Amino acid sequence: MMLVSCAAPASVSATAPPTPTATRSPASATPLATASVRSAPTPEPTGLAKCAPSQLQAVAAGVLAADSFVGAVFIANRGTASCTLRGNAELVLLAKDGSRLEVKYAQVTAGTGAPALVVVPITQFREDPNGVAGIGASAPVQWTNYCDDVLPATFRITLPEAGGVIDGTFIDLAGKPITVFGAPRCDDASGPSTLLVYPFREPVQ
Repeated sequence: MMLVSCAAPASVSATAPPTPTATRSPASATPLATASVRSAPTPEPTGLAKCAPSQLQAVAAGVLAADSFVGAVFIANRGTASCTLRGNAELVLLAKDGSRLEVKYAQVTAGTGAPALVVVPITQFREDPNGVAGIGASAPVQWTNYCDDVLPATFRITLPEAGGVIDGTFIDLAGKPITVFGAPRCDDASGPSTLLVYPFREPVQ
């Protein structure tokens, strides 16, 4: 299964390893020098254009967990060259008639610093019993507390950095198209239904 985890992306802090301690030989007249090694961050790729809506295809898949509906929006690049995405997409769930579902939409940031630049290679979605294949990028989602009878039939995402809009469809866990998406259980009829959207990331292999 290619579905990524919808837990908040881990914030990784690079911690320098302990400085090696040199043992002083009794015969040595001067102390040995200790070297401190600091790894340089991996440079971001340059020369790649930002992804345009016309070259992208978006689908979403999910599964009902204990207290929420978790899944991801998956992106494939049908263009002629790799492109890049960075940050959060704005996501809206749509009913069969095109109206927006009564859901509170929220974005989850990537922590401190700028979101990672994701390179989306040329890809094409393929059905696979082990999970949808051909994913170029993904944005995890988590949906909680939905008490309406209207289920989402499609969705719409606005790419980050004013990148344009894509209309998306839903698939099952094997990549087969489905007509309606699942929904989380109703925990509080008087409370809001909330859909969290995480920043784009490279797909988990």
